[in-house]
Amino acid sequence: MNARLTLACLACALAACPKSELGTKADREAAPVDAGAPMDPEEQRVRAEVTTLSADARSWSHAVDEKLWAHWTTGVPLDLTPLASRKTALLEPRRRADLRTAIERGWGDPSRLERLATFLDSEANALALTEQTDALTGLEATLTFSFEGKEVRWRELNRLLANEKSAIKRKALWAASLRAAERLDLALAARDARRAELLAPKSLLEADAELRDVDPQQMRRLAEGVLTLTDRAWRQTLERLNATDTRLPIASLTRADLPRLLRVPADVDLAFGKKELAQRAVTTLGAIGLYGKPGLTLDLSEAIKKNPLPLTVTPGGPADVRTSFRPLGGLRDQQLLLSELGVALALEHVSTGRFEDERLGDTALAQASGELFASLVMEPTWLEAQGLGAPARAAVVDAAAALRLFQARRAAAAYLARVDCLEHPDVQVRQRAAQLFTRALGVAHQEADMVRLRIDTDDALRSASTLRAMLSADVLRGRLHAHAGQAWFTTPVTGPALTDLWSPGSSVPLEHRVAPLGDAITAFVTRTNELTPTGAPDGGWPIAEWAQPKEGPFSTARPWPRRRLMLDGGAPFVPDAGTSPAWVPRPWPQPKRLSLDGGVPPPSDAGKEP
Repeated sequence: MNARLTLACLACALAACPKSELGTKADREAAPVDAGAPMDPEEQRVRAEVTTLSADARSWSHAVDEKLWAHWTTGVPLDLTPLASRKTALLEPRRRADLRTAIERGWGDPSRLERLATFLDSEANALALTEQTDALTGLEATLTFSFEGKEVRWRELNRLLANEKSAIKRKALWAASLRAAERLDLALAARDARRAELLAPKSLLEADAELRDVDPQQMRRLAEGVLTLTDRAWRQTLERLNATDTRLPIASLTRADLPRLLRVPADVDLAFGKKELAQRAVTTLGAIGLYGKPGLTLDLSEAIKKNPLPLTVTPGGPADVRTSFRPLGGLRDQQLLLSELGVALALEHVSTGRFEDERLGDTALAQASGELFASLVMEPTWLEAQGLGAPARAAVVDAAAALRLFQARRAAAAYLARVDCLEHPDVQVRQRAAQLFTRALGVAHQEADMVRLRIDTDDALRSASTLRAMLSADVLRGRLHAHAGQAWFTTPVTGPALTDLWSPGSSVPLEHRVAPLGDAITAFVTRTNELTPTGAPDGGWPIAEWAQPKEGPFSTARPWPRRRLMLDGGAPFVPDAGTSPAWVPRPWPQPKRLSLDGGVPPPSDAGKEP
């Protein structure tokens, strides 16, 4: 295939020209059914009702996002009571019956109607699960366990395990946590049981597969393939991680050791200072031609009440996409920011004008976009532009690749264990899950550890979307490289190619736009083998000195807004020609609007460092 062929053409060929097909469907919906005869009154009424229902669903969803944004960024209570009447009206049985009639009789685009129906069904079920969900949320927030005479918060477990140097103490801490884990697992089981009642006669597996738009058996083969084809790479990675820190016999490693093994070295984290995270991300957007576009807000405030977890919402649809991020610094934080921006960009560029394509249905493409941007930390050229020397680049790639492989294998195991749990609710499920996680993660899991079964798997088959996104991101990376003729993140020709990819939203399946899953797993395994090192240099990796960025495009601190960055206010970005590396950017585009509300001119000190 011609390397210069645009990504849009590649996606079009794989999906049998979905964009033209979508246009034909839209034309059919807009035109009269029969120009020579009036529409049947019942069909006319149902079509009108479904159109109104879709508009109401969009309005309600946007209102929820607005309240969630305020809650997330300022800490105000999340009160959805004022929206309760609108939700009740949205879920009226009569309206949902009309929607089902439209689906059965083919009155409208069937895929969009199905996505709307699935959305309303999930909202109705969520409402019916309020009691179980509230109990679970309260338990997670307050759950503790006793260790060495102290009460330890459940949410602190992974951090404590990662920081604990003693293998004996790690095992004791893990064992102490299992009683609390069982309480949480029982609460998840109660929610599953209630969901099963609500969904009957449809099974949980059928409902979750429909929600994720996956074939359970195809995903089973995919997950098995990931575990089989990356087994050697993971064993090499595990041996290297163990040799650099825990230094235990491989056979003696347990589930309690994983957080310590996967801890990002402090020297690597030093290469990603808090002040540089957003600056690097924004400059990268400029390099690929996606800076200066209206509709995307990045909130970087560090308010005490702000939720530290990243969040992306669309209170105004693609015209108003907002990402909240509180920078802390470190490799994972850089990846989180890049990933969240990738998701936000995918949501921002949906151009069908349909709520069902913008917000509903399969989320794997937006996730794949996030994975693509997060993978920048494994690109030596990108790291070089951040001012990192060769030893630093090697160690960063090494750490990020280990996390990537672990996450993929864990997602594969989580999917397989969850499906087994749903298909075979018997006493041997925990035993089989222990064997599966031992195989996938390379450390011993006992049946007793699997009191965490529902915690270590997931609900609604999220692992299926995660796995598809991770595999597809590597295909996307390769095709963008081929299209650009150079690294995809160094040239503005990438922006239009990605925009074309994102424009249909969820109206075309991920595999039709990127690649069949068979090709995706091949790309993932190839990339995994490229990234898997044979071992650390003699004497181990260099220490902290090299982690500080050297002279380069980002080595000089520049002003950065303290509050909110509107990504629609910058000057056009044009890389300098004839430079080495190929894309040494100019000073990052200065945004025009930095105020907290995104519209008021900034105060005179808005560009100064805190």
